[in-house]
Amino acid sequence: MYMQEENKDKKASPLYSEFAYDDAYRTMETECDDIIIPFVNYFYNENYDNTAKITRLRNEHYIEHADQSDEKRITDSHFKITQNDVSKTYHFECESKPYDNSILVRMFEYDSQTALDESKSEGNILRVRFPYAGLLLLRKSLSSPDRAEVIIETPKGEVSYDIKIIKISDFSIDSIFENHLYLMIPFYIFNYESEFKSINEDAERTEDLADVFRNIMDRLDEELEKGNLSALSHNVIIRLTHKVVYKLTMKHDKVQDKVGGIMGGKVLDLPDIKVFHEGKAEGLKEGEAERKKLADKNTELEDEIASLKAELEKLKKQMK
Repeated sequence: MYMQEENKDKKASPLYSEFAYDDAYRTMETECDDIIIPFVNYFYNENYDNTAKITRLRNEHYIEHADQSDEKRITDSHFKITQNDVSKTYHFECESKPYDNSILVRMFEYDSQTALDESKSEGNILRVRFPYAGLLLLRKSLSSPDRAEVIIETPKGEVSYDIKIIKISDFSIDSIFENHLYLMIPFYIFNYESEFKSINEDAERTEDLADVFRNIMDRLDEELEKGNLSALSHNVIIRLTHKVVYKLTMKHDKVQDKVGGIMGGKVLDLPDIKVFHEGKAEGLKEGEAERKKLADKNTELEDEIASLKAELEKLKKQMK
């Protein structure tokens, strides 16, 4: 009874979100280009740089079932990256549940719908292009495959495409930072989930886990100083890591207090994400005002030049 009341109180915290893991992924995908680009580069052997443009695409679709009912599905991320006039579409899902084959069914449903979104009609031909698909698995599982494939049988033969499987458990914190896989940082705590009970009962192990996250916070500061992360992305990662840790450690108060306290103290020194957007909007407003000022000055100069030309023509006529 006491535990239920305690968890009820914890759920009342502004830190708590029932969808903390999905929200963390979607926030990074929608807010932080400098997090998404290196993630895609690493897993798809791309070479996008800071000139690449990310376009967020429609992520809501309705799946029709056999009984003719519709079900609304929301993809975790659906975006296009364009560089040097070449565009590729990507679809990623972030999955916190243990892997099972039903995930592939959902991936195909999403992929086919996104392919229809981008379809083109050429006379009597309908051309559909499937996205580069990926699945980010948060929890360790012996049943999780290293790769997945969707095979489509058509009257002309089989066609297939791969679904990239990415497992948090395959990466150390060193490899995450070395490869700039910042998107994985908020979920790194999942690697310790099976040990929470024993860590929670051992003060030394709790302190060791706290040290892991102190190191992560320090390294994020270094990435910000080096220019590898924007101030917005640095802020977003820390805030989201805090929320994910809070949700995942609900039943382990010592781990939650110790590890969450490290990030909570850091968060207090960070501006709210809303401030970044307001600053960006203000900067755009000031830039527009400066542009208008320069345009007005150019107009004045053009008027003066026109007036001088008129005077010069007048003098030329008088000299004749």
